Amino acid sequence: MFPRSRTRPVSRRPRRGAAVLETALILNVLLLGILGVFEYGRIVMLRQLMENAAREGARLAVVGTASTPEVTTAQIQACVVSYMAGQSISNLSVSVYQANPATGANIGSWDQAPYGGAIAVKITATYRPIVPTTFGIVPNPLPMTIVSMMLSEAN
Repeated sequence: MFPRSRTRPVSRRPRRGAAVLETALILNVLLLGILGVFEYGRIVMLRQLMENAAREGARLAVVGTASTPEVTTAQIQACVVSYMAGQSISNLSVSVYQANPATGANIGSWDQAPYGGAIAVKITATYRPIVPTTFGIVPNPLPMTIVSMMLSEAN
């Protein structure tokens, strides 16, 4: 028969509070990730809204040169703002101009664009993320610029 050895009972040190500390550390990282995904989705949604608004404003401008009475710049800007669906962005600016088709540069008044000339609608805005700090990943505030250019159907 084998000799029996006596083993000492293993003493466990109390780990009181370890679970709470681990949960607190992991929960912060998890919430930061969830808020980051939410913020990124919001930026993508806002950019898509701005693209749609600029496109609709440009569409109104290119067909508006043929209508009687002509469409005004204020009507185009109102159309763009309505397509923004009341989103909370600051410094919203809508410009309508005749554009150089190659560069997109402003070359004059949009209502003087010849048939086939390019008309552009440019939207600039500033988006402030909901999360107070993004650790330099996303600029705070985030400047956004969208340009939509279409060819005039009249004049």
